[in-house]
Amino acid sequence: MNDDKIIRKNPLFEFYVENEHLVITNEDYVKDNCVVNLNSISHLELIRSLSFFDKIIEVIIGFWQDSKSDVLRINFKNGFKDIVLTNCDIKKTELIIYKINRLILEQENNTKPI
Repeated sequence: MNDDKIIRKNPLFEFYVENEHLVITNEDYVKDNCVVNLNSISHLELIRSLSFFDKIIEVIIGFWQDSKSDVLRINFKNGFKDIVLTNCDIKKTELIIYKINRLILEQENNTKPI
């Protein structure tokens, strides 16, 4: 099993690109599982969710704190889908999102006429 696509081990959560499709596997919440063609995706983004109390601490003290749940937003060309990332490795998630967005941009640049 390739560890660079796993962002949470127990229960398993992984997402990666395979054969120009985005594959998402979430054993915790089966409704999140999907296989999506990269051509239908505009871009991916990570939405960091801090509680109100965490935001006050961040503003007053300047102490940045990791949030408990973040949201992976898949922006399609005709809508979006939000997937909650609870207790996931956010650094690894950010890296995967960056790589996938780069693939989407490369694919769009190669298919658009000049």
